[in-house]
Amino acid sequence: MASLPKKQKIVGSLADKSVVEQIRRDRDHAAAAQNHRTVDMIDIKKVDNPAEKAILAEFDRRRKARTLTLPTDDVKVKMMLRNLNEPICLFGEDILDRRERLRRILSELGEDDVTRILHSLDRKEPIKSDLPNNKTWYHEGPPELRDGRVFIADYSLPRAQRRLQVALERSKKPTSEKALRRQELHKWIHSIQLHGSQTAGLRAVSFCEFSPDSKHIITSAWCGQTSIWSIPDLKKEIQLLGHSDQVGCARFHPLAYKDGISTLTAASCDYEGRALLWAADKEEPLTELEAHGIRVSRLAFHPSGRFLATCCHDASWRLHDLTINKEILFQEGHSKAVFDIEFQGDGSLALTGGYDCYGRAWDLRTGKCIMFLEGHQQAIHTVGWHPNGYHMATGSADNSCKIWDIRMRRCIYTIPAHKSLVSRLKIDFEGEYMVTSSFDNCLKIWTTNGWQPLKNLEGHSMGVMCADVSPDSKWIASASKDRSLKLWTSSDIVESL
Repeated sequence: MASLPKKQKIVGSLADKSVVEQIRRDRDHAAAAQNHRTVDMIDIKKVDNPAEKAILAEFDRRRKARTLTLPTDDVKVKMMLRNLNEPICLFGEDILDRRERLRRILSELGEDDVTRILHSLDRKEPIKSDLPNNKTWYHEGPPELRDGRVFIADYSLPRAQRRLQVALERSKKPTSEKALRRQELHKWIHSIQLHGSQTAGLRAVSFCEFSPDSKHIITSAWCGQTSIWSIPDLKKEIQLLGHSDQVGCARFHPLAYKDGISTLTAASCDYEGRALLWAADKEEPLTELEAHGIRVSRLAFHPSGRFLATCCHDASWRLHDLTINKEILFQEGHSKAVFDIEFQGDGSLALTGGYDCYGRAWDLRTGKCIMFLEGHQQAIHTVGWHPNGYHMATGSADNSCKIWDIRMRRCIYTIPAHKSLVSRLKIDFEGEYMVTSSFDNCLKIWTTNGWQPLKNLEGHSMGVMCADVSPDSKWIASASKDRSLKLWTSSDIVESL
């Protein structure tokens, strides 16, 4: 019997043809939609992102800044900033801040510009100037100025010779003798105490100074009062009447009380621009110098007593010949107010300090600025000379004192002296110690051998505006905003009175 053929087994969907086609179409649409979304995502990634570019650029700049090798000499840093037409100094900027500012500026430049700036100091480019022959020019002075310069040269040379002779004799002393003298001095300083106090004005007492014989002291006050007091009892000898505005300074003549009390004894200046000359036996002034027309902050007598220098707020200082009562020199050089001036012991040099944060040393015999004192971050309020003739000291509103060597033309030591503005400094006549006063209400005594602190003098309730050391080195005086004049000395001197 023949077998029947097997039926073919049908496998598949029960859907008809139209349903299958619909499913295929839906599948194709889904794939197309998926592809479209993928394309859109790729396009979004290709869109520019400014914020991301800025961040990457900042990372590149910082990396480039770290690789730059900059000079550590502040003078060279300033020259590079000048070549970039950038300010060489910003307010409150110190040396490290200035160097980092140069690093940031260079990191933003191209490689060629950076190379050009870094190597700009290696080649000496001619300095362009509109002045003929590019020479320093000076104002022509009066004939009296030339006579004054000749007098100062003749006066200073013998004194310089004597100073050098004294220094030679001191250098020959045995080391043991010098050490013993230093120990005695330190012992004396540590025994200093407050001796007396006196109210010297109705407002702040701005200045005080001892007379050459150490028996008198003169004070000036913002109430317009100028007075002379006796030492050691601080009794008022005379009140000088003539100022109607704040008196900024009053100082004794170098020959005061040596030729009697009727001769020129002192000078004072005020905020109106007046400078008055006084005798010790008259309440009225002997004479008045030529009007300055602007505030006179401080003044100083030349060691010879013939000349008087005044510091003005028009960025100048002036020299007056007292024998003819005439201004013979109008000296410019500072960019802001000149606040203080001091003459070297020989009389050949003068040191000025001003609100422009700079000091200048001047040769009075030639009229040239022989040293530029740069380093303070704020205004200079006080300057002084060491008796050795070549060390200078400056005190500033940056709370520090700096010691300068005019032979090396640089700062040799910086003293973080006070917690506030340094208002006055004074080195004793033997050059053994220095006294500083400050608006932190205290005085400090420093050794000149290493410039280390020896003693703090506290007693004022407000800022101390001035301090002075007597020529015999036995007394220290201080004047303050609390309207008081205080006298300080050692217990040994008090017991001997």
